[in-house]
Amino acid sequence: MKQPTMNEDISKYPKYMVTFDKCLIPANWITSTSSYNHCYELHHFVRKSIRKNSPDFYDRVEYLQKLILMPAEMNKDLETMGEESFYKKYKMNKNDLVFSRLKWRDGYYD
Repeated sequence: MKQPTMNEDISKYPKYMVTFDKCLIPANWITSTSSYNHCYELHHFVRKSIRKNSPDFYDRVEYLQKLILMPAEMNKDLETMGEESFYKKYKMNKNDLVFSRLKWRDGYYD
């Protein structure tokens, strides 16, 4: 099965951006990958690897999917830093920016 392009995902899922004061606000002005400066990255809340490798599970959690525009460095740190170090640096809960199966099982996203 062909994976959707980023522009297809942009048209399908809600878009948000991280503000300077560390809030998530709607970013409906994003209509394509040409809508934003690429020193920022559009991040899938539910990782694309889940959609690709576990499509049945993805179907169960797709309702949580959103795209989050954030600085490229933050996106990189999101993937490489632990929860505590990420919070210390950005003052944001990592689980609010990237889906966690463990947190989902615990009802965090309800």
